Amino acid sequence: MTNIYETTIIGGGPAGLYAAFQAGLYGLNGQLLEGDQQFGGKVATYAERVIHDIGGMPNITGQDLIQNLTAQAAFYDTPLRTQTLVTDVKYLADQHYYQIDTPDDRYYSQTLILAMGGGVVRPKQLRLFEEQTFENVHYAPANPEDYRDQRVVLIGPGYNLMELAPHLLVTAKSVVWLTTKRPFVDEAAEKAFLTAYPQIDYYCQPFASYQQVDQQVTSITLADQTQITFDQAVVSLGYRRSLQTIDQWQLSAEQIEERPDIWVIGNQIPDRAGISLLTSAFQDGITAVTEIVAQLKPTAKTPMVTTHNPVFQADTKAYWQERLR
Repeated sequence: MTNIYETTIIGGGPAGLYAAFQAGLYGLNGQLLEGDQQFGGKVATYAERVIHDIGGMPNITGQDLIQNLTAQAAFYDTPLRTQTLVTDVKYLADQHYYQIDTPDDRYYSQTLILAMGGGVVRPKQLRLFEEQTFENVHYAPANPEDYRDQRVVLIGPGYNLMELAPHLLVTAKSVVWLTTKRPFVDEAAEKAFLTAYPQIDYYCQPFASYQQVDQQVTSITLADQTQITFDQAVVSLGYRRSLQTIDQWQLSAEQIEERPDIWVIGNQIPDRAGISLLTSAFQDGITAVTEIVAQLKPTAKTPMVTTHNPVFQADTKAYWQERLR
């Protein structure tokens, strides 16, 4: 018998993850499909940055936010699939549900929640490495604690590196910043930064070559033949975002806009240009799920608020045990 989900959420950024939690809370048989190898969407590109505009959370890093949202979404055992790029979607009119194709599987769903934002996010690769992957080259800056006692080289003009570098001075053995393009707005800003953090060795010049041992890069040689040796490299050259796959779907843009069983949430909403508050994305997910429940299960009762919902009893007990230790 074909397994038909009541809803399928396409996109595993904050909007999609929170919608998955709400789907579980409201008793929907749902799933989430994310094309990337990790959840987070655009937030994953600034995982180490601190977010300050979420109600009730004066500060939280992008990394911690995604970890929390993923744990929350997984509370109801909703399938959360990464590396599951949706290559085609079409509406099966005679059966009144959607066929969703990925490279490895085919799924069926009564409704769709599209939470793809600007599309699949891919970091720009450093040309020097010729698109090779190395164990110690990271394109998504992580927690500075992950680099404790390591010789770290930062590569690129990315603003993320300007934010990360001072924190690394606390944990890393040494910090070197390499870039071919100045990341500062002017020479005065550059001088101020380097004066404030004299421990950072800073080079702005082309790269000549690199040296590797097995699957790790061990050093980079600059144009003036200076050789920089390191343990870990963090590269920040910006990101590419693409919705290319949605253009290849049999499901048309007109259907996405007009069908009553498709909801578009988060930054994928076209008229929300310039407004990217995460709280708006969360509300979109709640609205989509409640409207799906009203459509598929019109007599279903609204779930009890989480503060009094017995489903969360064990989780609440664990919270207080940890808090009062």
